[in-house]
Amino acid sequence: MRPRGRGPVPRNPPRGRRRTARAGVRRRGPRRTVCCSDRIHSPFSLYADPAGSTARGRVRTDRIPAMATSGPEQGTPGPTASSVEIGSSVGTSLPDALLCDMDGTLVDTEGHWFTAEAALMADHGVPWSTEDSMHMLGFALPETAAYMRGKGLQLTAEQIGAELESRVLEAIAADLPVRPGALELLVEARSAGVPLALVTNSSSALAGAVSTRLTALAQGHGISEPLFDVTVTGDLGLPAKPDPAPYVFAARRLAALYSEKGRPGATVHNMIAIEDSLTGLRSARAAGAVVVGVPNMAPLSPEAVSVAHVTPESLAGVTLSTLSRWIGEVRHTDAHPKPSDQLGDDGARHR
Repeated sequence: MRPRGRGPVPRNPPRGRRRTARAGVRRRGPRRTVCCSDRIHSPFSLYADPAGSTARGRVRTDRIPAMATSGPEQGTPGPTASSVEIGSSVGTSLPDALLCDMDGTLVDTEGHWFTAEAALMADHGVPWSTEDSMHMLGFALPETAAYMRGKGLQLTAEQIGAELESRVLEAIAADLPVRPGALELLVEARSAGVPLALVTNSSSALAGAVSTRLTALAQGHGISEPLFDVTVTGDLGLPAKPDPAPYVFAARRLAALYSEKGRPGATVHNMIAIEDSLTGLRSARAAGAVVVGVPNMAPLSPEAVSVAHVTPESLAGVTLSTLSRWIGEVRHTDAHPKPSDQLGDDGARHR
């Protein structure tokens, strides 16, 4: 995750985490807009109201198809539309929704940021190294700007943020590295009618660019509609990760979409959240979702592993049936505690 958007950050943010736990928060852009299926005019009232509506706007539901069951994995029965059977090690239903972090989880744009930082400094004749970029991993925008200014860059914090974001947006338009298995899982979920949310601390501009590119890639797999039904960004105005607010907000919006499509009763406890950083894992876990931790630049830290429910090596080979099984196993474990750090039959660690 490479979060972007302004918000409260620790006085002394952890350094270098992205090489270990990838837990840092790097927020860029002002908190002004709302990026979702339609324009939301009152995000805070929606955050407080599970019905997901305001006097000025309603959630669009025309992009959410009716839920359908997923095809079976080889050697395992396919999930049905019934509820997960608590106490069973195998889930029997599709997830109520799939909530996905962006940078580092679905796409890997860290290299674009490294390039943008080095180019910006070079344009102003300021010495810069890869070690400097590595040093800033996990920094929020104010700390990023302060560090670059401390190296001699004669620009304001706002100018630095705008320059970096512009360069990264241009790079994303030319090349968007997708994480292994991510596109395949999104396409399967969209085809099966499982609602999808993009939950990121990045700005709406960056999230929109990534979403557009992923949707274009999905069209090659037969998807003719936008991939994401709800997009929660760092400039929405909610507290940023690790606060649970972004995931609570996304879950409530999707629950409203379920209800308006005649499928009431969706709950965050039956939703899967996929993250790659300790910051995001804490946010999703506190929101109540079943949390999948996927490493990116380095293995997840012991603390991140302790927060995640399941930690596969990657999303490669992960299907809706896999997610359904994980939900069942997690809920069974919640009801019948067992020692942590156990390997399941799929090779993922379960808690």
